[in-house]
Amino acid sequence: MRLNLMRPAILFLKALMTAIVFGVALAAAQAQQAAPAPDPTAAIDSARSELDRIENRLGDRNLNLSDDELAGLRDRIDPMSASLEAAIAQLAPKLAAADARLAQIGAKPADGEPAESPDVTKERDSQTAARQEVDEAIKRGRLLQVEASQVADQITELRRSLLASRLFERARSLLDPTLWLDVAEEAPRDVGGVAALGGEIASQVSRNLTPGAIATVAAAVAAALLLLFPIRIWTANFGERLVVHQSPRSRLRRSATALFRLVATTLAPLLAALCVFLAVKSVGWLPARAEPLALVLVRSAGFLGFAHGMMKALLAPGRPTWRLVELSDAAVAQIKNQPMIVASVFVLGRILDVFNSTIGASLSASIATSGTFAALNAATFALSVRRLRTAQQLEATNDEPGAEKEGNPILFVVRLCGLAAIAVVVVSVVIGYVPLAQFLANQVIWITAVLWLAYLLLVVVDDLFTSSLSAETRFGRNLSEGLGVRTTTLEQVGVLLSGVMRLFILAIAALLIAAPWGVGSTDLFGWLRMPVTGFQLGGITISITGILSAVLLVAVGFTLTHGAQRWLDRDLLPKTRMDDGLKASINTGVGYLGSIVVIMLALAYLGFSLDRLAIVAGALSVGIGFGLQAVISNFVSGVILLAERPIKIGDWVVIGSDQGNVRRISVRSTEIELFDRSTLIVPNSDFITKSVKNVTHGAPNGRVAIELVVSSALDPQEVKRIAIDTAKAHGSVLAFPEPQLLFTSLGKADYGFSLFCNVPSPRQAASVKSDLHFALVKAFGDAGVALAGPAGPDVTVAIAQVAEALSGGGGRAVAAIAPKPHDASDAPPGAAATPKPA
Repeated sequence: MRLNLMRPAILFLKALMTAIVFGVALAAAQAQQAAPAPDPTAAIDSARSELDRIENRLGDRNLNLSDDELAGLRDRIDPMSASLEAAIAQLAPKLAAADARLAQIGAKPADGEPAESPDVTKERDSQTAARQEVDEAIKRGRLLQVEASQVADQITELRRSLLASRLFERARSLLDPTLWLDVAEEAPRDVGGVAALGGEIASQVSRNLTPGAIATVAAAVAAALLLLFPIRIWTANFGERLVVHQSPRSRLRRSATALFRLVATTLAPLLAALCVFLAVKSVGWLPARAEPLALVLVRSAGFLGFAHGMMKALLAPGRPTWRLVELSDAAVAQIKNQPMIVASVFVLGRILDVFNSTIGASLSASIATSGTFAALNAATFALSVRRLRTAQQLEATNDEPGAEKEGNPILFVVRLCGLAAIAVVVVSVVIGYVPLAQFLANQVIWITAVLWLAYLLLVVVDDLFTSSLSAETRFGRNLSEGLGVRTTTLEQVGVLLSGVMRLFILAIAALLIAAPWGVGSTDLFGWLRMPVTGFQLGGITISITGILSAVLLVAVGFTLTHGAQRWLDRDLLPKTRMDDGLKASINTGVGYLGSIVVIMLALAYLGFSLDRLAIVAGALSVGIGFGLQAVISNFVSGVILLAERPIKIGDWVVIGSDQGNVRRISVRSTEIELFDRSTLIVPNSDFITKSVKNVTHGAPNGRVAIELVVSSALDPQEVKRIAIDTAKAHGSVLAFPEPQLLFTSLGKADYGFSLFCNVPSPRQAASVKSDLHFALVKAFGDAGVALAGPAGPDVTVAIAQVAEALSGGGGRAVAAIAPKPHDASDAPPGAAATPKPA
């Protein structure tokens, strides 16, 4: 049985239309909302019958299902699963309503309680029966969903087993002489099959050879020629001019032009061949058994156009400024013809394969054809690898002398995989595994085509978002002004959207590469639909729509919370008599409360109920107790600080050896601005567990204390009068409480006093104390009162007094002991006397 290797091409076309499919599905959903909803119970019963038919067909051992038949059965499962999902979604509100009604009615009265009325009992029984019916229908639907998923997995496994059995079915080697002897022996019969097909086509044409048929086919051929040449060229040129005029001067011009040329070059031959095919079929010139051959010709034309268009899009021969791949003209000249060579050999092999199937060729002829073209494909791969290596060498010679030349690891991996595929194909053909060789050769071409297209789409998507949302474009500037956001923020959004779309393209490419290995189009779109419709994880339904809705809810909630904070800060709180610290605490508390409410609503929307959150909290308690202990402690301490307000913004606090003003109280820490303008960040737990001095907490007045020491010879009342009058004369000293002077120490030589006065704020205490120091010194000096005791005696007088007391000689002793004043004519003190000349 031949391998259906053109099926991935159909899957590829479907993947390109993913957005259209989703749009159609959305429109259908809206139409279904407008139309009367079908009975969910009938939909579940219909799904049960459909699934039974699929299982019976799979269980029939007398049927050898082909890959196409298995794929057809698989395609019937996803619509059935979608109908089940819609039925369950329709029944869920009914179940919730029944539960609410039963909860409102309440349970049956217990023994000994007053009996209820018969109407209440009847209503409870009715609601219970209705709820049981809905609940059973939902359970049946969910059971069918699980069973359908299991059947889909079974079909996928059967397709993979069938593929493996076909691939590893051994045939005769191309080096086996008997193979070619059989081909020659059965050649007359094969030629007869060709003649029979030709005769059937001629007979079909002759029977339907009418002027109208001739005109139809001629018009189709003319349209095909127009599509191939003038329309294709005009469309490509028009698209290039359109892109150049509409796009800014950026990379988007180059990539958009390349994509447009690819589309035009691919569609032109495909539509031309399709026109001829439809015309020949409509006039009755095409026999039924020749339709597969005609269809493969149409697909081959499209594939050849795709290969040529991709070469022009990526390599752009003769147009280096529009080239997406950084290669020189010499390197491009080496590899530009390889895509068409490889595609032509592949297409010719596919056509001959289908042709053999159409004419019923002998097995030996089919094996010889498949093996020959598998070997030819390997030869074209080898030539391509060689040309690619030559292009790399040319690029290396164009580099600057002395520059370090590092090989590209991606190209190295590509060459290594290509050489490995060539070796496997050649060995498989030699030892007789022709289906495996043909499959691998086709997969190399398929994977290369998918990677080419993915690379082009990645470049286009990146250029589209990063260029259109850039500040260098008019669209980006207008959008930035319209939304009221900075251009840098808009550029970040563009980069983020580009990343998301590129990941989506890579995921599609990976699924397309895996398609020929047993993954069908239904599997592909089922996986694409799964994130949108949602999947179950731990009893919670997770979906992209739910996540996006929750993110939107959080964004709107945070916006409203910040708006409420701004309204409080700018409009309401400034008109109250609250101090600044209390205003900041209220504003911060509103922000925390709003954030908590928004997060809880978002979690509830996603399906995280309070019991699930309690389970998660219990599971995380051990981690919180060890790893997050300090964080939780600081958080709780921050809440306590905002609630009890032992310190508030603007307070002057002293913690340890540091002191300063509180500037900000956050959830985790508090910022203190020290007097040297530096910032001290203190964990909130330190304010709760340690001793902290709040200078401005409580009474707002400040207190000044000054110590005075005067001689005991002075009158204390006079000292009190001078000190009190000086303190009252200062403008910042409060009249009430009045300044006080306390007599603190009594001594023989000195008296000690303490002057106390109050100022409006503790922050004024230091400056007022300094001012009073200056004022007291002046006041006591004007009164002739010496502060800090009498002045000490002169040293010379003290020595004279001591000498007089020791000698008892009065003034003579003092003169003898006192040093003689030095005369300028005398010798320096301590120097030996020099005798005068005679």
